[in-house]
Amino acid sequence: MAISEAEDSQWEYRPDGPSGGQVLLLRPIIWTAVFTTGVYYLCTESFVKHREQLRKSSHYFFGRFGNLYGASTDDSQIADLMSDPKVQSLVGWSHAVTGLSHAKTLSRIARLPDWVPFEVKRTVAAFADRWHTLSRGQRCVYTIAALNAVVLGMWQIPRLLPFMARTFMHDPRTGRSYTLLTSSFSHREVWHFAFNTIGLVSFGSTVANAMSVEQFTAFYLSAGAISGLASHLLSPLRAALIIPSLGASGAVYAVVGASMMLNPDSKIALIFLPFVPIAISHAFPALLAYDFLGAVLGWQKFGHVAHLTGGLLGIAYVKWGMKQWAQLVRSIEARRAKCSKQNSIGR
Repeated sequence: MAISEAEDSQWEYRPDGPSGGQVLLLRPIIWTAVFTTGVYYLCTESFVKHREQLRKSSHYFFGRFGNLYGASTDDSQIADLMSDPKVQSLVGWSHAVTGLSHAKTLSRIARLPDWVPFEVKRTVAAFADRWHTLSRGQRCVYTIAALNAVVLGMWQIPRLLPFMARTFMHDPRTGRSYTLLTSSFSHREVWHFAFNTIGLVSFGSTVANAMSVEQFTAFYLSAGAISGLASHLLSPLRAALIIPSLGASGAVYAVVGASMMLNPDSKIALIFLPFVPIAISHAFPALLAYDFLGAVLGWQKFGHVAHLTGGLLGIAYVKWGMKQWAQLVRSIEARRAKCSKQNSIGR
């Protein structure tokens, strides 16, 4: 979202940075290319390692069918943790847990210092129960939303405004490329944060579960940076567009675009027409058409170029990008298998 430089009456924004007020083009392109390549490689490595751990875990093989040879090590540890009197006092003796991580979390909460009120512990335990029942995709989406909320809170502290403007707002005149990413976690107004968070939570979990958390993370982060880059590169065409911007809208549009491709028959309800469900395959293209019009006519209230770029990126990624991810996964798995085989021979 574009913002006015004189928006805050108690603090006046002045662009500063190494570019001397010029809009640099090559530097942000290189930064975005390196960042996108790096984040996809790291997330793919993480995905492959996670899958290898699942394959090696006995719980992965016997979790659904039961361990034929007695209780597993995890089951024994869970029983020990849940039989602790402090844990039983906190959640009861028959409290169900989803796994060892859940049991360890409840144990830590139960062992908090005595000066922590018991009701506070109960409340934290209830949140922990809810967290551990979420899918990995839901946890990823809620983590992103929580990061956005933290940044929103930091914007409300007047003393931090100069730091926030330098670090969490992208201005094409400053020459800072990393703000293409950080600005996609940044909102100054509650309504802006609320709109983007509703969109992210409504569509993000489905997309993350379909892709995997690691692929979704790379997709979301790169979409935020690329949509910001598109606005940056087009800003010199109109002097009025060379203004600071922030917001997760570009990344959220990418998520909605991906959701439309994965679930084209799903229905959505618009805020101003909450009782009229509309097919996402009709509503989202109409929204993109509105942003295209805003980009062509130079409307400044919203970042229409970033919206349009994010939405098209989400559509294109599901159509072509997910296949490239699968190829990258196979490539890394083959390399790791080759390295493992060589290490075995070396021993």
